[in-house]
Amino acid sequence: MSRQNDFEPLGDEFINNLENLLKETNCPPCVKCGWCCKHTVCYYGEWDYEKSQCKYLTDNNLCSKYDEINTFEDSQRLEIKLFGSGCCLNYENPSRMKIINQKEDNHSKQ
Repeated sequence: MSRQNDFEPLGDEFINNLENLLKETNCPPCVKCGWCCKHTVCYYGEWDYEKSQCKYLTDNNLCSKYDEINTFEDSQRLEIKLFGSGCCLNYENPSRMKIINQKEDNHSKQ
């Protein structure tokens, strides 16, 4: 007996619900702390072993391939893109918290 017969195909409703969930984001806005690029690389990145970060991360925590990646993703008409979904790595992220606290301190001093 084949094990393939033990599985039911995924229904259209399930697939549609899953696609909608993947499009939604509950991530807070990016504060450009560079955390994600200092821990791993995205599909477009390349690891720099000497710096222990993505080689495309600039000194001010921006992606030097930002325009190239956006142009490519636009040409592919992707619905879910690399940039713009916010920071989904915000928990236990000391770099992010430092920037947020600095902004709050500067705002309260004004």
